[in-house]
Amino acid sequence: MTFQRRLVVICTGCLMISMGLCWTARAFEEQSAQDQPPVGEDGSSPSYQSRTAELREQQLVSGGGTSESERAVAAAINWLARHQNPDGSWGCQKCERQCKDPSCKAHLTKAGADYPMAATAFGLLPFFAAGQTHETKGPYQQMIRNGLLWMVKNQDPKTGRLGGGNMYEHGLATIALCEAYGLSKDVKFKNAAQAAVQFTEDAQNDVSGGWHYTANPPTVGDTSVFGWQFMSLRSAQLAGLQVDRQTINKAKKFLTSVSKGKGGGLFAYMPEGGPTPAMSSVGLLCSQHSGMKRSDPAMTEGMNYVMANLDGAKSNSYFLYYASQVMHNLSGPEWDTWNRTTRKHLVSTQIKEDCAAGSWAPTGHTAGPVMSTSIHALTLEVYYRYLPIYKPVYSNEQKIELPKKE
Repeated sequence: MTFQRRLVVICTGCLMISMGLCWTARAFEEQSAQDQPPVGEDGSSPSYQSRTAELREQQLVSGGGTSESERAVAAAINWLARHQNPDGSWGCQKCERQCKDPSCKAHLTKAGADYPMAATAFGLLPFFAAGQTHETKGPYQQMIRNGLLWMVKNQDPKTGRLGGGNMYEHGLATIALCEAYGLSKDVKFKNAAQAAVQFTEDAQNDVSGGWHYTANPPTVGDTSVFGWQFMSLRSAQLAGLQVDRQTINKAKKFLTSVSKGKGGGLFAYMPEGGPTPAMSSVGLLCSQHSGMKRSDPAMTEGMNYVMANLDGAKSNSYFLYYASQVMHNLSGPEWDTWNRTTRKHLVSTQIKEDCAAGSWAPTGHTAGPVMSTSIHALTLEVYYRYLPIYKPVYSNEQKIELPKKE
């Protein structure tokens, strides 16, 4: 992939060509409730617009991305493309079949499950985050199409379930199908995405509002599985698909049951447990998408807890992924600190040589290099994957140097 250097300036929200350094926000105002994306309502949201070529660049600059972070994303996408299976799927373990040397094999996890549906979702999501779909002209167009067709072909035609594993697989794949439809509006994927959403709704514990490893779990559910299911429903809403309001209301009930801390801004894996940084990040992100205001004491408490555990994010990809979305939504000086630290960490730890170039070694709850590479790439795409829920206000001229694809 070739790049030419392009210099961009942000001056009070306007882009212009120039030279300079990375953006840092100085002043912010809280977004009003009516400006927040609709939750639990039918109809599409403008949130996916941030992935268009014009707005993507603007959001990258304003959010604190750099030319180095974009090169890392491009390298990750290239690695994922090189490790797709011939049938269009990806696998947590079988990705090594596409390798040119043993460098990727060194990062395969000892757990032998391949989870092809989840891995295929992970394989596709970084492309969608960058605004690329099966309709986008370019070297990855057919590869994306093949991945989507594999997912639909392997969906249960009766139930709408995606994958034969646990609810993690289904949640991830539902997010991917919803994003594919939301970005392209291709009717070929609308019914498949809607059927997947229906299965998610049916799989919820009707009493607790949670989700667990199996559909209709006998347990109350857990925050980890809950996060993927909730965000799949949010992706469906943003794509303009139908989501039952009662499902969202019951989900909010589960969030309340696992909330901890003086203000309710910390979250546990299950109601009887104590808070952890990773689960708190999941709970906070879902709370943000449920309409919680930036000024809510629970959000302030949660933000402080996440920031206090910043160093731990370097060894826990799952925590890093969710917390980066939370902090990006909040903006402000805390986001600047979080972003500088984690961006530098991800760029420096990406593998640079041999067949593994562009990937990341698995860390903390990542099942192999496909998941690790995808979740880290998505973390570096946080600047433009979604518009921030709480609107920032820019006060000073800021500059950044960016690459641009020819």
